[in-house]
Amino acid sequence: MNVLAAIATLSSIPLCVAAFAWYAKRARRTGTGQSLMTPFEEIWDPIAHRTTIEIQVESQRSPETPSPGDPPAPR
Repeated sequence: MNVLAAIATLSSIPLCVAAFAWYAKRARRTGTGQSLMTPFEEIWDPIAHRTTIEIQVESQRSPETPSPGDPPAPR
């Protein structure tokens, strides 16, 4: 019985790693899964994490907001 428990434990580790790798690949391809991948991205690649945050903020900005110094819009 102890042998089966050891085999189950040792085989579960590569399965978990494989499942995580599959999910990471899928999340990057489809652009989803940020909530699950964010902590790991922040740990292993903080610069990429900061860049991702800047891209998200930029995509949420309204393009209708004029920049400082732009001439007023014609009415």
